[in-house]
Amino acid sequence: MRILTEFDRPLFKKLAHNDTGQAAGHQAGFLVPKDLEEYFPTLSAQVTALNPTVSESVTAFLFHRNQFLAEVQTRYQYQTWGGTRTPERRMTGNLTPLLGTAAKDDILLMERGISDPTVYRFTLIKHNDPEYAAFSASMGTLRWGTLKKDDPPALEPETSAALAAQVAKENAPFALFDQNAMIVESHSRKVSRSRAFQTRLVALYGSKCALCGCALVRPDGKSEAEAAHIVSRSLKGTDDARNGLLLCRAHHWAFDQGLISLDGQRRVIISPRCQAIPGNESLLPLAGQQAALPEALDLAPDLTAIAWHRTNIGHLEEWRFWPEAGGLTG
Repeated sequence: MRILTEFDRPLFKKLAHNDTGQAAGHQAGFLVPKDLEEYFPTLSAQVTALNPTVSESVTAFLFHRNQFLAEVQTRYQYQTWGGTRTPERRMTGNLTPLLGTAAKDDILLMERGISDPTVYRFTLIKHNDPEYAAFSASMGTLRWGTLKKDDPPALEPETSAALAAQVAKENAPFALFDQNAMIVESHSRKVSRSRAFQTRLVALYGSKCALCGCALVRPDGKSEAEAAHIVSRSLKGTDDARNGLLLCRAHHWAFDQGLISLDGQRRVIISPRCQAIPGNESLLPLAGQQAALPEALDLAPDLTAIAWHRTNIGHLEEWRFWPEAGGLTG
């Protein structure tokens, strides 16, 4: 079981008879109401007579209450049954461990991954489960919706808007700090920004760590590489590719903690005090190595951001190459 992501606020649906294994011709999936469409992936292609089904692969973790049932690959799709019906939004395929024993009006909770929006957690609450009455009461007469109405999950269009805003920012002169960071953000806004920053950096760096050139990859092609702010968002750093690097998880942590940084030529430098600690030996081959840059060099890590990191994060009095590389420049 590889649940390595945090999940967004939950959606709910009281299952219809046709969503359950009790229905004749059940498709091992459930209908996604149109009202919830913007909490699911945007499907790029259009349904046509020649292309009657459009889908995107989704990793789903299936639970009954707190009991883990399975990790499956399923699909979110527009389904037309060969072009014979108006397109329906469905999550379908390999969901029998979850829905096979479900009945009409059982509750399905749906949570989307924060860092990886192609990952979902689906939790079934059955009629006879102890939690059912409380969940049902909180939903009132609604058959689907957001469980926390005053704090909903991020909408897909919000992520698209955040990505467009970041690209627009990158076309302007670089600003190290985000002047809007003082504004208290809604949960959905924060998640949307984070997803957009990850999407942008993955596209620019090709899913590989900018420092070591590696990143572990699952059989389905998903990489561990993470979008890292040079000046962290917690310190009001801007969401801008020029304030970012795509890093594997180990080097993301090392960079955030000040074990490593970059010099004025964007080469890796290591804190001698940190490199001497047992367990940090794997950092040594990075010393003096040039960080990988995106093809669009105008979106390379900005030198003012790098200098800020070098000055403010980690052990600034000790920055130098290891073992010998001529000291710092820039």
